[in-house]
Amino acid sequence: MTGELDETDLARMERTGIGAISQDLGLELFDQALGSEAALLAPVRLDLGALRTQARSGMLPALLRGLVRAPARRADNDRSLERRLAGVPEADREQVVLDLVRTQVASVLGHASAAAVDPERAFKELGFDSLAAVELRNRLSQVAGIRLPATLVFDHPTPLETARLILAEVGGAGSGPRPSPLDEELQRLEALLIAVSGHKQQLAGAEPRLRSLSNRLRTLLSQTSTDHDDEHDDTLDDDLDFVSDSEMFDLIDKELGSA
Repeated sequence: MTGELDETDLARMERTGIGAISQDLGLELFDQALGSEAALLAPVRLDLGALRTQARSGMLPALLRGLVRAPARRADNDRSLERRLAGVPEADREQVVLDLVRTQVASVLGHASAAAVDPERAFKELGFDSLAAVELRNRLSQVAGIRLPATLVFDHPTPLETARLILAEVGGAGSGPRPSPLDEELQRLEALLIAVSGHKQQLAGAEPRLRSLSNRLRTLLSQTSTDHDDEHDDTLDDDLDFVSDSEMFDLIDKELGSA
C-alpha cells in the first residue's frame, strides 16, 4: 500500500504525527496482532511531538486529541485574516489572499517557496491527492479563520479560484472598517429596545417603564450633546410631560445619591 510513496508523501505523514511503518515492523506487529485476544487493533507509529505541534496550530484531528494536551485556542486568533485585510486597499486584497494560498500549497507539497506554485494551474496537476487536499483545506481554514468545505480543491481547483472563494467568505473586510466598540454597544441596545418594545403587550407594567427608559436615554443624550437649540429643548420639555411624579423623584434621588 505504501510502496509508491515518495519523500514528499512521507514528509506529509510525519507532519501529521503519524509515521510510516517499515516492512519488518509491520510484519512483527501483524504477528503480535494474531496472538492477541483483542477484537480490534490499530498499529500506528505516533510522534507525540508532532501531535503537540498540530494541537498548538488547531489542526489536530478530533480522533487524536485525547493523546496530547492541547492548549486553549486564543480568541484573538479568530478572524485574523479579516483584520489583516481591513488595512489593505481593496484592489490588493485578492493578491494578499492568493499569496497566503500559494504559501500553504507550497508547504503541503514540500516546496521551498510559494514561487513554485502556479496560481492558475490545477491542484491535480500540481501533485495533489486526497490527503494533500485535506491538509490544505485544514491549513487554510486555520489561517483564514473560516470553515472551508471538505471538497475545497475539487470545487475550486486552482490556487486562484480558492483564493477568490476565501476572499468572498471573509466578506466583511471588503465593506470597510469594523464598527467601533461604541457603535457595537449602541447596536446591541437598539436591538434590545426593539425586542422589548415588540413584546411590551405581554409584559405587565411595561408601558410606564418604557416611557421612563426613553426619557432617561433622552436626558443622557442631552448631557452628551454640545448642541442645545430651542427645538431640542422643546422636545425635552414635551418628553417630561410623560414622566410621573414618582419617576421624577426617583430620578432626582438617584442623581443626588451619585453626586
